[in-house]
Formats: sequence, structure tokens, C-alpha cells
Amino acid sequence: MGVNGLYGLSGSGLDIESMVKAGMLSKQNQYDKMYKKEVKNEWLKQGFNEIYTSLNTFKYSTLSDYKMSSNMNAMGAEAADSTVVKATANGDAVAMTHTVEVQQLSQNAYLMTGNEGITRNNTDETKQESIYLKDVVFQSITDNGDGTYKVKKADGSEADFAADDKAISFTVRANNEDLSADDAKKQTISYTFAELYESKTLNDLAADIKNLNTNISASYDATNDSFTLYNKESGEESAIGLTMAAADEGGDFAAQLFTNLALKRSIDADLKPLPSDFTAGEEMKVNGTDGKVKIDGRLYEHVKDSRITVSGVTYSLAKAGATTTVAVTQDTDKIIENVKKFVEDYNKILDDLVEKYNTKPEGDYEPLTKSQEATMTKEQVEKWTEKAKSGIFYHNEVLRDIISDMRDSIMTPVLSVHSDYNSASAIGITSSNNQGHLQLDVDKLKKALAADPDCVYEIFASDQDSYTSVDPNQRQSYMAKDDFNNRGIANRLYFNAVSDGIKSVEDYAGVLPDSNDQSTLGLLITNLKNRMDNFKKLMDDFQTQLYKKYDALEVMISQMNAQYNTIFGGQQ
Repeated sequence: MGVNGLYGLSGSGLDIESMVKAGMLSKQNQYDKMYKKEVKNEWLKQGFNEIYTSLNTFKYSTLSDYKMSSNMNAMGAEAADSTVVKATANGDAVAMTHTVEVQQLSQNAYLMTGNEGITRNNTDETKQESIYLKDVVFQSITDNGDGTYKVKKADGSEADFAADDKAISFTVRANNEDLSADDAKKQTISYTFAELYESKTLNDLAADIKNLNTNISASYDATNDSFTLYNKESGEESAIGLTMAAADEGGDFAAQLFTNLALKRSIDADLKPLPSDFTAGEEMKVNGTDGKVKIDGRLYEHVKDSRITVSGVTYSLAKAGATTTVAVTQDTDKIIENVKKFVEDYNKILDDLVEKYNTKPEGDYEPLTKSQEATMTKEQVEKWTEKAKSGIFYHNEVLRDIISDMRDSIMTPVLSVHSDYNSASAIGITSSNNQGHLQLDVDKLKKALAADPDCVYEIFASDQDSYTSVDPNQRQSYMAKDDFNNRGIANRLYFNAVSDGIKSVEDYAGVLPDSNDQSTLGLLITNLKNRMDNFKKLMDDFQTQLYKKYDALEVMISQMNAQYNTIFGGQQ
């Protein structure tokens, strides 16, 4: 349909729609070229975003492990008598034998019902096994029916109390620090006479103590009729402190309760009396104890949780009053296993990058236009697009530089290592082809470790500078510019090759598929979209002009036909 909608009236027989389409063909081809270029760059951007993610994962989740002494200089520790002490060693430990004398184990503050069992004041024999607090504290408690309760105390005397009066109130403390007024309030447990009369049990008491969110836990063992409290942390700074409220605020009956629980201090596999009685307005407190151990002649006190780390060896104390030796040796098997894992991890990412770089485009496959997709099935479009995407990284310069830097990181000798084993190849890591794929000669690695036990750690993690004097905010930038040749291969990859690669990819393609960034591809895609939008407007204008041109032609032919008929119409 033309601008005026009059085609065919002249009788010219012209196919105007086909003529317009033919006239637009060159413009459409120009637009399609821009569209295909824009799609290709979006594919490239998306592909580099995936590479960015894999490089980040390789750096932070993989390479970090190979910079650690615990992995590349793995050490093992074994006690001659594991009933005295157990030991583990990290990469900083030295291969030697240590003498360990365990003098005292650290212990938790721990209270439990003694052999005499829980005392119940209730004289009703049928209730002697009851777990209700009222039966532990009172001889009896009776509802007067007027909002008060008649209580018969342990000494036989009686008194009336309001239902909401505090019957039991005490505060719990888990260390030696004084509690603030606010903390004291939060760590106080109180029960009214109504609560005791109706339901409160020893299980409720244990649960309420645990719910204070201190380090103190409590439990009631119905089978053995025993109540326990313990501090989850050991050492003399941890404690169980129970402060009874004032006598008229529930402190008297709170003291009666804990006294009747028959609590004893459990220490050194024995039950010992408490340091003080439970008394209204006062605190009964017991502490844990620190461990003591002598290692290679030096005494270490204040050992928490019977565990201490000295010179890279962690000792778990198990038996007091005993001595044993701990032998620290290099864990060669673990080191070899970790080197194998490094080669696998490195090859996985490098091979993927090399494959992308070397894959040539497949034939003449180009991105499909919308009109081309409309003539194909979904499956045909997917297969075509897969072929069109192949080779988008072929000989890409950014990818080439990353691959080259990664190869150099592995193959360049480590100049800061002053021994014959100062390169990856010296310990059996070599390139199996000119693409940089690595292979490991395990026998050569074993020989290197036998000759120089520190060689693997030095080749992987050497760094000539500790960087402790550098501002932490500037440290990584400083390290990245430091002497490449003196750095171990894991550090080269981490601080140089992979970090530089991540930065290059970020500059070139950004970090997300969205083109609204300042990356090279992002700006290129945005520019192409703008050009396409502008060109689309030009195409619309050009098409309108074509229709106007053919409209005018139709009108002119129609007028000529009319004139002809006027002049020659009567002559046959």
C-alpha cells in the first residue's frame, strides 16, 4: 500500500511493493551488517563475562590454597603415646621430635547432683519421684482460693503468699566479670508461687538456664534423678556463678532449691563440696581450671580447652601427670597430592582458554536476523546459533595475553630460591605441548623433596618481601608491581597473571552481560545500537520517499492516460 493508497488505478501494471522492497534492499543489508556485528559483540561480551567469573574463582578459591604453607609444605605429627597427647602440625612446623609433659588438664566449671541424690521436702511418699520444683522446695503448697497460697516450708512453718509474689529468683553468671545492671536483669530467672503451684519442673529450670544465652548449660536426668550445670568453655576465667536474690524477693526458696539439688563440684574425676553454701543475697561461684604443659623444657600455663599451639604444632592434652614425645615429619604424600591437584586445576582453566583462543569460526555462519529466524524452526535456530558462536574468541588479543602470562608464571625460574630446585621443571612440572598444558613427573618430584624438603613450598609460595611495612590499603597494588622473577609460581599467578587477566577482561568486557558499562565492548555495543536506531529512522524516511516517488509516478501515468483518452478517445 503506498502513501496515497492508489496503486493500480493507472493500469500501468507496476508492482510498487516489490519495487520499494528492491529499493530498500541495500539499506536493509547495511542495517543487517550492523545488527550481526552488534550480536557478535554481545556474544563476545557474555563469553568474557564467563571467563571473568572462572578467573576470579581460580584466583580466590583455588590459587589461595597453593600459597599456603599448610598445603605446599605439609607436615605431620605423631605422639609416641596418644593417650597422653595428640598432635597435628601445620606448614610452619619444623621436622624434629618434641618432649611433652602434661602437668594439668584444663577443666570446665561443672556442677552435678552428688551421690545422696536430690532431696524432696514433700512428705507424700507417692510424690517422692516428682520432678516438680514445688516438691523439691516445699513440704506442701495449697491454693487458698483467694489469690493466695499457703506454703509449708522445709522447717515445718507455714506462711501465706500472693500468687504473683516471687517464690524463687536467682541470677546466673558465666565468667569472673561483674554484671552490669542490664545484664543482671537479663540473666535472672524468677518464678512466682502460682507458677510453682501449677507446673514448673526441673526440666523447665534447665531449659530456662540454657535460654539465658550464656555459656552455661543445664540438664535434668530423670533416669538417675540428677541435675547438672556446666560452662561450655574451660579455663579459670570461665565460671558458674549463682546469686540468690534477697530473702524477701525469692532468695530464700532459691537457696533451698539449689541446696536440695545436692550439687557438688565435679573436678579431677571426683565430686567435691562447693566453696560456699547457697544463701539469700549471696553468690556461690566455682571456676574452671587452666591446663599446664611443659614442651621441650618450657612451661606453658593458662592452657584453654587442653589445647595449645607451639611452633606450628597443635597439642591436644589428654592425660595429666604423663610425658611422651611427638615426632614432626614432612607429609610427602600430601605435598605430592597437592602438586597433582595444582596441575589439574591449572590445566583445567588454561586448556579452556587455549581451546577458545584456537577455535576457528565454523564456515560462513553469521548471526541470524529476526526475519531469517522467522523462517526457521526453534531447533534450526539453536543449531545455527551454536555454529555462529563458535570461533568468537579466535586469536583474541586479550585472551592471548592471559594465556601467555600464565605460561610465563609457570616456566620462569624463581630467582629468590637459592638451590638447584628453583623452577617448576626442576621438581617435575613441565609443559607437555606448545599450548602450555602441564604434566607432572611424580618420581622427579619425590627425588626433589628427598633432596630439598622445602623446594615445593619455595617454588610455589616464595616472595622476597613480607610487605608488613606497606599500608594495607596499598599492599596488593604494591605486591602486583614487585619483582616477578623472585616470586613463586602460585604468587605469580595470583598477583600477576590472573590478577592482570581479570583487570584486562574487566576493562575489555566488563563484569556483567549488560552493555551499560564503560568497558570497550560495552561502549562498542552501545554505539552500534545507537547507530542502528538512527539508521532505522533513515530507512523509514527513505522508504517513505520511495513510496512518494512511486505515488507520483502512478498519478502522472493516470493523468497521461486521461489526456490520451481525451485526444484520441473518439477515433477508432
